Order: sequence, then C-alpha cells, then structure tokens
Amino acid sequence: MKNTLANETLNKLNQTVKGTPTFTGTSCEGNCTLKENGLYYGEDDFGDSYVYRGSVDNNWVVFGQDTKNSSEYIWWRIIRINGNGTLRLIYAGTSSNKTEAPKITGETTMINPTKNAGNKDYPRGVYFNEQYNDNKYVGYMYNSSPETSTNIEEAHKVTSSSTKSTILTQIELWYKNDTDLSELADKIDVDTGFCSDTTPSTKNHGSYYPGTGNLGYGSTATAYAGTDRVLRANYNIYKSDKQTPTLKCGTDETRKRDLYTDSNATSGGTKGSSGTNVEGNNALPVPVGLITMDEVIYAGGFAGTSNNGYWLYTNQDYWTMSPSTFYDIYAGVFDVQNMGNLMYYGVNNPRGIRPVINLKSTVTFEPGGDGTSTKPYVVKTD
Repeated sequence: MKNTLANETLNKLNQTVKGTPTFTGTSCEGNCTLKENGLYYGEDDFGDSYVYRGSVDNNWVVFGQDTKNSSEYIWWRIIRINGNGTLRLIYAGTSSNKTEAPKITGETTMINPTKNAGNKDYPRGVYFNEQYNDNKYVGYMYNSSPETSTNIEEAHKVTSSSTKSTILTQIELWYKNDTDLSELADKIDVDTGFCSDTTPSTKNHGSYYPGTGNLGYGSTATAYAGTDRVLRANYNIYKSDKQTPTLKCGTDETRKRDLYTDSNATSGGTKGSSGTNVEGNNALPVPVGLITMDEVIYAGGFAGTSNNGYWLYTNQDYWTMSPSTFYDIYAGVFDVQNMGNLMYYGVNNPRGIRPVINLKSTVTFEPGGDGTSTKPYVVKTD
C-alpha cells in the first residue's frame, strides 16, 4: 500500500487495516458466514481505499445540523476512506447532542422526504424514479428528450441540464431546506463523486438478459454490470460462493457519464494517486449521492443473503444508486432490504433515502473522539 493521502487520513483516524475482504459471504460477529470485522483494503479510481466492514462501532461522525427539527445534530457513519483521502459518509439519523448516537435501526436512520410514495408500509419511502419504462430511468439523472432513448449515450449521458431523478429531487430539497450543510460547503468534497455504473453486462443471464442483447437503451431488456458481480452467468440467481464488488467506476470513458460529481467540480477531473486524472460528469446540483451496491458488499452485505449483524443493517429498505436491470417496462436499481441483504427492485417502488457525502481530506476533528457511538468524530466547523 502506497504512502498516499488516504493513508494520512487513516493515521489521523488512528485505524488499522486488516487486509482484503474475501466476499464469500456475509460479514459480522455472530450468525454470519465471515468474521471479517474492521477496516479492510480495496482500490478505487483514486488509489488505495479503506472500507469499514462487519460489526464495527468506530465509524461514527457528527457533521451539520438538521434545521427542520430543532437544529439536531446530523450523525453519519464512515463507509470508507477514499483513495484521495476524502471520507465517504452515509446518513445515520439525528440526535440532540454529540455523545448520544441515534438509533441504529428504524425509520429515523433515513431522511424524512418532502414527498413520499404514499405507501403506509413505507412512510419515509420514495420512488427512485416515478417513470420507469425506459433504460434511462435507472439514472440518478437522465435525459428527458427524446421520451424513448434510441442509443446508450442518449439513455445515460448526463449533463447539468439533465432531469433529476425523483430521489435526487428529494435529496436536494433536504440538503438545501432542512440542513445547514450548504453553509458548511467548504468541508464537503465536490470532486470525488458517486458512481452509477450503467455499463451493460456482456454475460448471458438467461433468456431475460442474453449477453448480446444488453444494449442499455429504450425498452431493450438489459442487465447492467453490477448484476455480473452478484449473479451467476446463465442463471438469474445469486452467486453463493463469491461475489465480486469493485470500488472502481467503469472505464475512463464511462466515468464521464457514470461518476456523478458536483457542478462545481474541477474541470477536467482531479488527479488520483496513480497520476491519472479522474473525470466525472460535473452535473450534480448538490454534492450528495447514495451508497453503491459494491460498497454494501464491501461493508459486509451479500446479495440474496440476510445479515442483521453488520453496520449497514437498519431493519429498513433503502436505495443504492447502482442500476441492476431493465425488463419488460421496468427499470431496476439495487436496494438494501430490511433483512440486510442486497436486492434489486423497480424504480417505481418506495424505498428509503440515506444520503451520502464526501468530506474533504483536510477536515479536522474536535479532540477526544474515537469514532464510537459515545465519542464520535466531531468535525470542526469554525
């Protein structure tokens, strides 16, 4: 492992890396396949990355306030230290003080959207997209015109003028209206981005998704690359032996459409530790995304297998931003199920929102924090 900015951040957090995950099952301390718990290594587009995996309680962060609810503190959990030293955080709820973490299960682990899907079983649920009859609706943003996409670039190329998904619209409203995060923008990274891998699969996943027909546009039945990492070729069933997540976002070319970076991101991309520029689409109205299906597996989840013993488990269903499939008239995206397993669902189903942000590598913390639920890392904001 190189002496990178990520390593410096790692040392700042006083964490020890345990190795590379095996991905042969779920990870937790108790009733699970693997006892892989702690900080584990992976490689992303920027360099060496370190992911919190299994039953951990040392990745809590307090940053920002929920101004809609009596200015409660917003609590997050660190997904990983990115290869450029930035910290990727996922929303975990709010609390009235900085030493009492919010509940780790239940609806309050997700934001309360301005508009929900109107389903009593999902009081905080929203559609990923209200429209669903084209491949383009697997996107966090998409092109409204033409109504039916006729090639993959038309379906998935994203610019700042593209239409926001239903879920992004809700995240933007939350970010701007319900929090003080926009006032703390100098702490939030805009270059690292969030991956929505729209690369079509090249494998045969049965009659629904033949490898030669995964075109990724219009109403063509398509399996996206994420399915290759969790499904067996020739069978539409989950791999039980080993799943193959990645922290990289496609190729140099596809990243320009699939890596969602903020509209204020550095033009031409930012340099990774390998010396190459990592360029995103610079399209987001706010620097907020969602977790990927790959990060869920890195964290200890497993597609098709329940796990209530790893830190991402909340007993709720919530969205990732990773496309899964398009079939018949339904665009599909992966989600985390209330049993902790990774699954894929149509975008017009209600699921919860757990926003994800990247903190700059230069952030500092108030003294005394160790990342636990009673002594979280509290970001200095003054």
